[in-house]
Amino acid sequence: MSDQRGRARALELVEEGRRFLVSCHRRPDADALGSALGFAAILRDLGKEAVVWVPEDLAENLRFLPGEIARELPEGSFDSAWVMDTASEALLPVGLPGPELRGPLVVVDHHAGHDDVGDVVLRDIEACATGEVVMNLAEALGRRPVPRAAAVPLYAAIVADTGGFRYSQTNARVMRLGAELLEQGADAWTTAYELFEGWRPERLKLLSAILDTLEVDCGGKLAVLRVTREMLARTGATDEMVEGMVNYGRMLRGVEVAVLFWEFPGDSGALDTKVSFRSRGTVDVAAVAALLGGGGHRAAAGAQLPRPLREVEALTRGKLRALLP
Repeated sequence: MSDQRGRARALELVEEGRRFLVSCHRRPDADALGSALGFAAILRDLGKEAVVWVPEDLAENLRFLPGEIARELPEGSFDSAWVMDTASEALLPVGLPGPELRGPLVVVDHHAGHDDVGDVVLRDIEACATGEVVMNLAEALGRRPVPRAAAVPLYAAIVADTGGFRYSQTNARVMRLGAELLEQGADAWTTAYELFEGWRPERLKLLSAILDTLEVDCGGKLAVLRVTREMLARTGATDEMVEGMVNYGRMLRGVEVAVLFWEFPGDSGALDTKVSFRSRGTVDVAAVAALLGGGGHRAAAGAQLPRPLREVEALTRGKLRALLP
């Protein structure tokens, strides 16, 4: 259930419910976690009980976001469960309870490519971030401007998914959303520093090692980067420090698509390969990611395959060469 029917049913669930479980996709980013914390604050402002549950460690750059987060699933049942920024069943949080405990599953999202996951779907592919979808939901619930407790996480959600108000989905409407959240208590500098700066020395060393792997293909239109387990061990970096490194490939003038191949521990115990794509927008990298079993946005997408890095790289470069002659 999506679009207008999904919106109407989502509003009904909020109005009728008393206790809500709020979560987000695995390995949450700022849009996912910020949307969850912001929505929970809106529910509490309505006099509801909301539990934000994230059953895994958070990336260091997200730990400044305010709000209580449960690592363990609380006891008792819920009137509905809401999962933010999730377009695939494979990305649902591990341990999500069944319908007898969680109630209807509501997915709040803004990705164009998606599975049919969720009993109720509130999706707006024109939104700059899931945080914007939450703000629109808050307006329908009579909670705009949003409560101060929601301002910081929702501002972080929007800042992150617009690349600091730089990406193509940034427009006058998005800037007005940011202004509203600043007026409600968000801090522009703190959010930018925590999300994009404040690096540890190990991450800078990792960046240096990644840049040493840079290759340019397709007449300068494709930039390729790699991360191996050896590089992480040598620099003392962690997997969470890899996030966003693909953007450095796109910074090269003339590059249309940047791709980063990353050795990553798989569920089986063997090494998978994660693939991160960034595009200037002329190439739909979500379509390429979908061919690899992943997804995302036109200009930012990814996939994870249980295959060796060099094998995945050869496969992916072949698909990209067909699009970047």
